[in-house]
Amino acid sequence: MRPEDVLNPAVRAAHVSQADWQALARLPWGVPLEEWEDPRHGVDIINQRRGLSRHPVIFVRAGNRKYAIKETSPGSAASEIASYREIARRGVPSLVPIGDIVVAGDAIPAGTVGGITQYESGDVGYCITQLATRVLPHSLLYQYPFTNDNKRILLIAIARLLVLLHSAGVYWGDPSLANALVDLSRRRLLAVLADAETVQLFPPPLGEAMRAGDVDFFVESLEWQSEDIRLARDLPEDATVLDEDDTTFFRQTYADLWRTPRRRQLAPDTDSALERLSGGVLGLGSLALRAGRAGVEATLRPRWYREQLRDLIGVWIPQAYARRVYDLILGHKWLMSEEAGYDVGLVAAAENWRMRYHDPLVALLNAYTPDQPLDFTRYIAIMQYIWQLSQREHRIVPIEEGAIDYLLPKAS
Repeated sequence: MRPEDVLNPAVRAAHVSQADWQALARLPWGVPLEEWEDPRHGVDIINQRRGLSRHPVIFVRAGNRKYAIKETSPGSAASEIASYREIARRGVPSLVPIGDIVVAGDAIPAGTVGGITQYESGDVGYCITQLATRVLPHSLLYQYPFTNDNKRILLIAIARLLVLLHSAGVYWGDPSLANALVDLSRRRLLAVLADAETVQLFPPPLGEAMRAGDVDFFVESLEWQSEDIRLARDLPEDATVLDEDDTTFFRQTYADLWRTPRRRQLAPDTDSALERLSGGVLGLGSLALRAGRAGVEATLRPRWYREQLRDLIGVWIPQAYARRVYDLILGHKWLMSEEAGYDVGLVAAAENWRMRYHDPLVALLNAYTPDQPLDFTRYIAIMQYIWQLSQREHRIVPIEEGAIDYLLPKAS
């Protein structure tokens, strides 16, 4: 799009499609991205949890479209969008590029020459990508269930991504868990490149020295990533989330995949160990039995559960799911009462359940599929799965950890 076609006076250039510009034009360009969440600017913010980034990043709904917007320099924004487009052309999973926008900024003094002050551009660039759905951002990595099996699944996915990049002649330059998204759609786990700022493109395949550099950088990143996760989870100082066995496993997996003759066509779902989600969960009737309420609910009119939930947690649950949600609260009441040594009461249990389970899970599912209504079938299945996980491990499993564990493929 030509600058003269842009209606917002703060925008110098908008290198996006006409349809996307119609959606983006009314955003407060010229205001720093970190201030867009101020209600005064009227931006429809999508509260998806963000990963770590060198630059401000925000998720917005504009028109009928959803975007991830990163604030950087004009040159970096244009370069990163070009890299995403080329990476996609080469068949490697990455964020979907929308384009870049350049916003006018005040000139910045850059020293003097012959007594005359020199200036450099203060323009700001925005890298705009399509908001990824069915992915877990880096921020949720802290709740990732780091069992040995799950660590292997995650490391295989990253190794697969690196092999695909290197086979396509793409040098990542900054590979880490922080710069990847985990895609759990279509019954498999796929790592997606989510930061192309340091990417360099070469004729395929990438040479050995550059491949080794990427692998070494990722292995080194596991050390600080492990410490970040330990601190976030408040684990003991001697706890190690990712250890030398994991780095050895990653190096060997990468080497094995690289030697595969079909490495350029590595499909994310070809490994049978990554194909199946766990579907074996018990019925919710067991929760009502544990709570001592078996058989009572069957005599109640269908809307009773929905009205009770509205009164208890202030939420209208679809009628088809209301009884099962009510049973979940009864099960939670039983657990709380067992821990406390006395009957905590339904009202207190319901409020605790809403804050500890309902609200966080709704936020996670809305972030996971921001383009769809809340899926209550998945909601119920995850809640049920977390109940069983808590019972099996004799601990209260955090909602995000349990949800991610549910979504992860399970080994055959």
